[in-house]
Amino acid sequence: MTTFNPLYLKVYNLLLNQIQSGKLKLGDKVPSEKELADQFQVSRITTKKALDLLSEENYIERIQGKGSYVIHPDAANGTALAAKPERSKRHLIGFILPSFDESYGMGLVKGIEKRCSELGFTVLLKLSYGKKEIEEQAVNDFLAMGAEGLIVFPVHGEHVNNKLLELVSKNFPVVLIDRFIKGIPASFVCTDHRKAAAELTNHLFEMGHREIGFISPPSEGTTAIEERVMGFHIAHSEQGVKLNRDYILAEIKNSLPLHEMKESQVFKEDTMILDNFLDKHRSITAIVACEHSIGEQVAEGLSMLGRRMPDEVSVVCFDSPGNSRTQFTHIKQDEQSIAIKAVNLLKEKMLDSDFAVQQIFIPHTIVEGETTKAFSMK
Repeated sequence: MTTFNPLYLKVYNLLLNQIQSGKLKLGDKVPSEKELADQFQVSRITTKKALDLLSEENYIERIQGKGSYVIHPDAANGTALAAKPERSKRHLIGFILPSFDESYGMGLVKGIEKRCSELGFTVLLKLSYGKKEIEEQAVNDFLAMGAEGLIVFPVHGEHVNNKLLELVSKNFPVVLIDRFIKGIPASFVCTDHRKAAAELTNHLFEMGHREIGFISPPSEGTTAIEERVMGFHIAHSEQGVKLNRDYILAEIKNSLPLHEMKESQVFKEDTMILDNFLDKHRSITAIVACEHSIGEQVAEGLSMLGRRMPDEVSVVCFDSPGNSRTQFTHIKQDEQSIAIKAVNLLKEKMLDSDFAVQQIFIPHTIVEGETTKAFSMK
């Protein structure tokens, strides 16, 4: 079994050895964060943690604007060594995600916590509720708390989390799940959204449907949605069916579970847009909903219009909880495997700053529900 030894502890142990062996004597100046970062080929965040730990244990004094100096070569010689094993057992990992419920997300939370526990990590959890400012603040908060790595399920939207970009550029361990972010060269683990959407659409084609709609949030800046839209296009091309762009609605703003949003203004606006779309395009016989919450909204909208599901309109989506009142035909993502792989990648990056960026796609399955039916001309 590999002994976990974070990079900052490697720097810490080398400096501690130099102090205790007399190579660095009382009053000597310790190499700066930058000098150590260059020497060990690590980030300044890593070297800062090492120096802060030496300062906490009274081996060095850090003087702003002047540097760090050895103040007690024998300081807490027994205490520090006794305390270090206890300290090394507590590795904090930050996990940020928009929200979670039984349709998607709960399996990620359980899987990440379980794998982290097996590795001796403690998970710090924060929900961003789909807001980039909360996501960015969570990153800062976790760093301040001493997190040694981050797993991030990014929010929707056309933006780059500048703090994440800064961390990745400094080689700080970051792994993204569910989607990647353009412009941030970090490892990611997710479903192959393009392939999954193509298979889901082809499933409808195989049932005889030709007039198929696609409903999603705006795709700009959200790679998971962009990939699903592309998969929808690919399926039409594979089947030789001309894509009707009027059948694509990419204006649904809410991506959180409906029970959290039903009273919100965003939900009311989404409902109005969706109802108008469904009423206008009554020729549609099947719909691919980009997310489970959208599938639920589609089901409600069809009911309000007096259109029966699946007799008149088949509906498929991504993700669906087992206890839902409506069992959708859906893409089931392997949350457990995504979670385990994400933690393993993070651990590798924490152990080796030169660990290469990995792009991992986890297999999915189509689960047949009660919301689809073969199309027949009447």
